[in-house]
Amino acid sequence: MVLLLASLFFLSNFFGLPEEVELKVSQRVVPSDSFGEGDISIHVNVSNDRGDVLGNVEVDESLPDAIVLEKGASRMLTQLGSRETAELLLEFHSPIRGRYKIGPLVVRVEDPFGFYHVEKRSEAEILSIMPMPERIRAAELRPRHLGPWPGTIPARTPGPGTEFYSMRDYVSGDDPKRINWKASAKHRRLILKEMEAERVTDVMVVLDTDVSFYEIGEAELFERGVRAAASLASLLLRQGNRVGMILQGEERGVVAPGFGKRHERDILVLLAAAKPGRAQLSTSYVITLLARLMLPAKAQVVIISPLLDATIVDGVRELASAGYSILVLSPSPEKPARFESVQEEIAFQMVMLERSNTLLAIEQICTVSQWPSGILLSTILSEVKRPRHMIRV
Repeated sequence: MVLLLASLFFLSNFFGLPEEVELKVSQRVVPSDSFGEGDISIHVNVSNDRGDVLGNVEVDESLPDAIVLEKGASRMLTQLGSRETAELLLEFHSPIRGRYKIGPLVVRVEDPFGFYHVEKRSEAEILSIMPMPERIRAAELRPRHLGPWPGTIPARTPGPGTEFYSMRDYVSGDDPKRINWKASAKHRRLILKEMEAERVTDVMVVLDTDVSFYEIGEAELFERGVRAAASLASLLLRQGNRVGMILQGEERGVVAPGFGKRHERDILVLLAAAKPGRAQLSTSYVITLLARLMLPAKAQVVIISPLLDATIVDGVRELASAGYSILVLSPSPEKPARFESVQEEIAFQMVMLERSNTLLAIEQICTVSQWPSGILLSTILSEVKRPRHMIRV
């Protein structure tokens, strides 16, 4: 037995690993963020930077259960010649919206008897499958605070715009193209038509992810809220507004208000990580704290919530009393086709009754728009009316 063990030890040293093993490993996820429309690939590179041949190289890529490979394998054996690089390709169909950890990539080199091994790791990469923003026509906002830059929100002052503001007498130096000839003929003096100036504003979009009411319908209700948050943020940014995002629920996150396409991507990546669940901190506390920290007074807050947490009323009331303009968009829960028991049906009715009470309380404070399933978001937003400020001659 001793002779046998000694022989194995001798052979492992004779045919085993070289004295020095230098490996370089890397991985790249392409693309690293996506709307879930195409395939995803992982490019793995393993390099042997020494002159010795490595005959037993194990490549192990850690993947989430949601990812099913269409090409390649997450675990494979290969060999590397002197200063050779192995390029491996893994491909799979895009999973559903979410944030996925790809890796870590681990490469091990062992001797034939398994006595010695060298291990090299590459850090995990993050794959973000973002929600696809819907193309919506308009969001009727009426904040009290507007920035100095031209935009799309009526400013309640005369200036360049598309909405009628008032009529006034013509003054020398005014643009003759703005003369209203019909009104001038009626009043027997030159009358000028003024349009309402349009500006941009600061907007904070708050997504409440607490959809805990009935397990069968929770996923649809939650994903509808995520799509609405993505669509509104995208629209408001295209209009030139400064937009931020608060993700409130079991998963929390914040993107401070900003401009531009890169900022839109940051918001969509945050929404990719959103998961349904009840928050440890109340939505009322979070929205009042963060909105005041990141928004100027009298700016716009858009809250997307199924209104299943009655404590949200206190937060909305506090923001309104501080002068913020508030729009609440509430995806409406659907009644299940059937219930497993009478007790389950009674519980659902009680939740809906409490939601109705919350809805009535918030309608006394700000504008609320309910969003039933199956109705386009554009249709719901087009029904949110704003008052017009008009001055008669």
